[in-house]
Amino acid sequence: MILAAIALVLATLIGIPLGVISGARAGGLAATVIRTLSIAVLSLPPLLTSLLLVFIAARTGWLPIGGMRSTGLDGGGLTDLVRHLVVPVLAIALPMAATLERLQAQSMSEVIGQPFVNASRARGVPWTRIVWRDALLVAIKPVTALYGVMVATVLSGSFAVEIVTAWPGLGRLMLDALRVRDVYLVAGCAATGAIFLAIGTLLSDLATAAVDPRVRS
Repeated sequence: MILAAIALVLATLIGIPLGVISGARAGGLAATVIRTLSIAVLSLPPLLTSLLLVFIAARTGWLPIGGMRSTGLDGGGLTDLVRHLVVPVLAIALPMAATLERLQAQSMSEVIGQPFVNASRARGVPWTRIVWRDALLVAIKPVTALYGVMVATVLSGSFAVEIVTAWPGLGRLMLDALRVRDVYLVAGCAATGAIFLAIGTLLSDLATAAVDPRVRS
């Protein structure tokens, strides 16, 4: 839960703003750079991304590459937890951020051409206000529809990331259960994933209702 929550927050804070920038200025230099980086990140499998980050951490020695045992927030537990979080969080958050950026950019580019945007510009409304307030509320709806699935995927555990970075999460637990053929533990992990999917779908519906008044009515 710690790993998934931080990765989701980081991916959202990175992906949504970058998608707005690249979608609002589709032909600019910034949009081209953001689009190129997103495609590059999306083209890398999670396993390869994890291995690359582990390799960088091992070569530089700045961050630990495994062995996280402390989840307490007292004493030195918090420092140990934060240092072990960096590599797995980045491995999960970067592909998610790239996915959110591409989806948000496509939606924003479609909304920018709508009549209400042109009418606001004709009335002299500042461009930044149009993009970050009016257009974003409309363009973010497709993102909220997908967000629930992403929440369920992350909370269910990323097998490749957890195994490569030696993170004690649900993915590693299920793998160990499969190795020893513990049917009941495997069923419990699968049921937990189904619960996360239901929670993610509910959050997605609530977010969609928050940005679209027609859904609430």
